[in-house]
Amino acid sequence: MSLTAPVPSSSGGPAQSQAPSPSLSQSPVDIRPQATDISILPPLRFHHPTTLTMRLHFDDPRRHRHDGTPTSAGHTSDGARPDCVRDDEGTVKAEPPPGQECRLTIGADVYLLADVHWHTPSEHTIGGVAFPMEQHMKYVRSVEDGTVSGESGSEYAVIGVFVHPGEPNASLDRLLDSARRGEDPWAVTGVELDALLPTCTESYRYLGSTTVCPYLPGVRWSVLTHPVQASAAALNHYRKVFPRGNARAVQPLGDRRIASDRHRWW
Repeated sequence: MSLTAPVPSSSGGPAQSQAPSPSLSQSPVDIRPQATDISILPPLRFHHPTTLTMRLHFDDPRRHRHDGTPTSAGHTSDGARPDCVRDDEGTVKAEPPPGQECRLTIGADVYLLADVHWHTPSEHTIGGVAFPMEQHMKYVRSVEDGTVSGESGSEYAVIGVFVHPGEPNASLDRLLDSARRGEDPWAVTGVELDALLPTCTESYRYLGSTTVCPYLPGVRWSVLTHPVQASAAALNHYRKVFPRGNARAVQPLGDRRIASDRHRWW
């Protein structure tokens, strides 16, 4: 697998949102593999249907507003920013249909898939280097009565997957090729969610935030060490839909530590 696709995040490219972080608990961050705490972490267990029809829509950034009451520091009591304004171009979100249970378990915690979406270039960086794309699989905590909340960042677990050009990936390529702007949703049939993941699910893990308004803290991040491939044509199509880019700028790590169960593969 070629690893020549990442590009320095400081190089010219798509614009990134420069919204200031309300605290040192924000995402994305730069991950430095040699500085992570290698630990025995609970495995990521995915339970997905073999295939399913994903419902997609354009996520317009103008829809993101927060109605929380700001504190004197300009943030709500949970650390969110009520006054933030996104200056990226939005994204495309793919959601599983109702009744299709797509689960992630991390230890004893169970999460249900809310959506899959994509940022170009990648939001997280590795040693200051960005990939052409980062895929986010956002799961929301499932509670005992079978309902989900998603009202705060602590309810979310997000799987970050780097994407670079290479061999075609039928499911991922069709999702990216379908990307468009507009009010009307659309569907992509025959999607294999497992094909959106690498075979190795070693990861970097830390507590951060959502990367769009209102930047809710407490999100449980697992950024996979191994990327997936998609065709160059599919990546190029997505970049044409979002030519200025839709990645938030890297935020300070502060005194947080990043844990990993990764093999030293680069």
